[in-house]
Amino acid sequence: MNGSRDLCSKFSARLEEVPGVDIWLAPPFVYVHTLACDTRLRGFVSVGAQNVHGDVQGAFTGEVAATMVGDTGATFAIVGHSERRTIYRENDTIVDRKLKSCLDANLISVLCVGESLEQRQEGSAQTVVQHQLQALKNLLETIQIAEVVVAYEPIWAIGTGISASPVDAEEMHGKIREYLGSERSDLRILYGGSVNPKNAEELINQPNIDGFLVGGASLDPGSFNSICQIVGRS
Repeated sequence: MNGSRDLCSKFSARLEEVPGVDIWLAPPFVYVHTLACDTRLRGFVSVGAQNVHGDVQGAFTGEVAATMVGDTGATFAIVGHSERRTIYRENDTIVDRKLKSCLDANLISVLCVGESLEQRQEGSAQTVVQHQLQALKNLLETIQIAEVVVAYEPIWAIGTGISASPVDAEEMHGKIREYLGSERSDLRILYGGSVNPKNAEELINQPNIDGFLVGGASLDPGSFNSICQIVGRS
């Protein structure tokens, strides 16, 4: 719940294309159409939503269906973000319904997974993440791999300024790829958790980290551009 029409205009004017890098923006719902229809950005940016509802329609005042998101010109949606799981108590069943809703609406799903600090400290991080991935694992034989992106975001590193070490992040990314099937090497796995221009290079150079789900740094076009350029050089 950050940003404004003015920030959309700044991104329109300042965001730079980086050859070989897919650049996606996920603004609040009210700005999705604005950015999706921006004539300058349309050539090199994909636009999506930060959330969807798990049903196609119904008496769910204030909610937005995946099909509605698609009608705005968006091409993807984020589901299961750590803030949705922790603040709004979205469990795996709810997130799995949202995942299927996106797939049915021909939206690429960015499925977020990650453990809390307590879960990591007690040694259950891998089990937690695998449980969050179970529904996707069951779907992989029936969908195109390009229809989904996995984003690993350790909850303890979201908005805290604390990033998982490159070693920790790489280890979990490798475990995710192994769990979903090592033969699915084309599955994109992003890292999200206090990514910034200072730590992006070391993180993106890890073999199993394919890109980033950028949080706070995405509110500044200059920082976001820098991260995109770092990915492009790697």
